[in-house]
Amino acid sequence: MRNAKRLLAALLLAAALIFSSASCGGQTETASEAPAAASSEPQRDYTVQISKDTLRRTGLDITAAAHRLGLTNVTTNDDGSCTVEMTKDERDAVCAALKESLHEQIIALPEDGTWPFIKSVTLSEDGRSAEILSTKDLYKPERDNAAAQAVYIPALLYAAFTGEDAESFTVHFTVKDETTGDVLGAFDYPAAEPTASESDASGTESTAPSPDTAE
Repeated sequence: MRNAKRLLAALLLAAALIFSSASCGGQTETASEAPAAASSEPQRDYTVQISKDTLRRTGLDITAAAHRLGLTNVTTNDDGSCTVEMTKDERDAVCAALKESLHEQIIALPEDGTWPFIKSVTLSEDGRSAEILSTKDLYKPERDNAAAQAVYIPALLYAAFTGEDAESFTVHFTVKDETTGDVLGAFDYPAAEPTASESDASGTESTAPSPDTAE
């Protein structure tokens, strides 16, 4: 339980980092370049919106994570989505403070003790692929989901904050033996679900009579 709590806290920080990193990586400015009016209200030129479904899948409280970083302009919308608005200074401060944090959390995953088969994890810059080092004696394919979830949550948030389609976002995992470099497994998470047409076709194939027996 203690490990799980530590991981959740780590992922909350990672979530905030990812959303700040996305802003640093070229998040579109939604405000015009018109001179700011003389006002005590800071000009928040950077806006990120995360859908209700993405929030549900991450299982993280993005509002709480943002508030921990001093980002107070956070709105929960009527449709369940969340909108965060930031000033340039807020964006830059979050980037500087937490960019290293995500790297540290990924490195810490093998040390957490929850996944003893994970020796190291490397996540690509775009968050779409990850390499896990393990050993032949510890790695089992049925453990793929457990390992994937630990990496997928921050990667999904990265996708959401960089404007990608989070609803169809997947991460490709490659598991290698840390000593030999042999590929022990490769998979996408979450696994693609069959479309309605594919499901119908599968059902038709299993129930339709063969040409030899049809009258």
